[in-house]
Amino acid sequence: MEFTFTAKDDNDYTILFDDDGYEISVYKTGQKLGSISLDLRDEDGDWEHYHITHLALDGCKGIGIGQRCLELHKEIFDTPLTAGRSNAGQQNDGSHLTGDGPAFIAIMRKKGIVSP
Repeated sequence: MEFTFTAKDDNDYTILFDDDGYEISVYKTGQKLGSISLDLRDEDGDWEHYHITHLALDGCKGIGIGQRCLELHKEIFDTPLTAGRSNAGQQNDGSHLTGDGPAFIAIMRKKGIVSP
């Protein structure tokens, strides 16, 4: 699935989703600027959700693209999103948060886009 998003910098970006919801890619004029990887999980057969395992939007951060990617993912796949924590140490699945990740995810949790 492909969407065009006009970011805060007034430029248009293409947001691509794979069919299974495992990968979100962001492009501008054909050049890949970043991606978000997710893993579909089912906790004890009770709670299905997508867990963010890799957040790499350095080429397009601070202009609303990350938030829009996660909002669209929730709308398309109608499944909650979760993310790791910065104080959880290195995770084998890559879901530990580094750099700007903890602050970004905190904002997404506050807005209700990512589950607490």
